[in-house]
Amino acid sequence: MGANTSSLLSEEIEEIARESNLSARDIKSLYKRFQKLDRSKSGVLSADDLTMIPELAMNPLVPRVTALLHNTNFRQFVNFLGVLSPNAQKSAKIDFAYRIYDVDGDGVINASDLQTILRMMVGDNLKDETLDEITEMIISNADLDGDKVINRSEFETALNTEDVVNLMTVSTF
Repeated sequence: MGANTSSLLSEEIEEIARESNLSARDIKSLYKRFQKLDRSKSGVLSADDLTMIPELAMNPLVPRVTALLHNTNFRQFVNFLGVLSPNAQKSAKIDFAYRIYDVDGDGVINASDLQTILRMMVGDNLKDETLDEITEMIISNADLDGDKVINRSEFETALNTEDVVNLMTVSTF
């Protein structure tokens, strides 16, 4: 994929649009944005490139999002943004939120994962003891099978999924 939208073949645009639930117009617009963000012209976005997105840079969870998207190519970038589209399935939004919270990538959210996320959200505004109490409370409320971790199903059950869907929906790209 070259230096302008004309280098995107119409077949590629259509295929990416189907995969991402975005329109062909959105794909072309995102390609231009991707090229501007890809300062090294490597065809992938680094964590530094991703922090150039103002909406992302202001998010306290930017380290997690950039960790998940580091070295992402255009198709992966669009598929991620497709998760944020109004047409994306609720399960895709919840899956992405779950991946953000599963910091160590082991498939479950444990106390360490939660503490990392909470620390990103509140900074140093909480004492370690308070953070421990909050973490313990969250796990005890969400952990339905008593294994001291939150699996994907428990995560979805514990969430107000309508809030997640609304928070993870962007109307325009």
